[in-house]
Amino acid sequence: MAHMGQTELLRHARAVRRAVEQDGVTYNIYADAKGTDRPWEVDLLPLILGPAEWHVLASAVAQRARLLNAVLADLYGAGRLLTEGLLPPAIIYGHRNYLWPCRGVEPLGGTYLHLYSCDLARSPDGRWWVLADRTQGPSGAGYALQNRLIVGPMHGTLFRTLGVQRLAHFFRTLQQRLAALAPTEGVPPAGEPPLIALLTPGPYNETYFEHVFLARYLGFALVEGADLTVRDHRVYLKTLEGLKRVHVLLRRLDDEYCDPATLRADSALGVPGLLAAAQAGQVVIANALGSGVLENPALLGFLPGICQALLGESLVLPSVATWWCGEAPALDHVIAHLPDL
Repeated sequence: MAHMGQTELLRHARAVRRAVEQDGVTYNIYADAKGTDRPWEVDLLPLILGPAEWHVLASAVAQRARLLNAVLADLYGAGRLLTEGLLPPAIIYGHRNYLWPCRGVEPLGGTYLHLYSCDLARSPDGRWWVLADRTQGPSGAGYALQNRLIVGPMHGTLFRTLGVQRLAHFFRTLQQRLAALAPTEGVPPAGEPPLIALLTPGPYNETYFEHVFLARYLGFALVEGADLTVRDHRVYLKTLEGLKRVHVLLRRLDDEYCDPATLRADSALGVPGLLAAAQAGQVVIANALGSGVLENPALLGFLPGICQALLGESLVLPSVATWWCGEAPALDHVIAHLPDL
């Protein structure tokens, strides 16, 4: 950067802004005056993490994803966490995203979380903390790729010299994983290639740009709820040539809006009968319906004990300090130390 000088840096900054405008990269905020045209912001300089720090962080996030997948399997299955007192029942049963109709439903392949993300912060002492978990339809992967496409050419030589890894492997793995889980056997036409669709709430959603971008990049059909129908527990896409079966739905729609027949009756965004299709094993939904219960911040304080119980491991990446005041000791502690928290 010192070699480039201020003039060159300013030229690069203008190039970044111009690329964002030309590509139409937006992040919508409903209350923002710019509405659906609010431009995405890309920093000229990347945040640099050393290899050692990155490997620890990547491993810790992967552990957290495995843990939360196991938590979902337990909450909708055996219920060990509740019966053994590792979680207060009120935290789960009192949460609006715990879907009772999903109890006993095991998704194809046993995977509840195909995508997982978390909000991270680094404290002054250099430690990383999780502020929140994103488990319903995590956003960000498409923006990361778009950022790389904008910034990469400006630092091409530097990227190659430093051995910066490409992002394509992540998306290729996602494509292959979803296609491998598609339920195509025994259904005419036999051995049909799986049709994967990205289910979006529509153009007014905050991250609609990413929905369009990812669908094009991954080769998935971009659909809204009205584009789909369920017949005999199978999901179909309405086309001019007739109905085409959908085997996998990568959803960006929150749990409660996905199926107005079973979940939220006033939803105009979902697909009636979608949950029944998932129960029958006729469609893969990524992430599984009901995964929104993990976004309950009250869970954060219980994860260290849960990690030890389910994985036999210590939780590597801690959550920001959290107390659930539904328990008397935690409530007493919070009241006594409120000015310091």
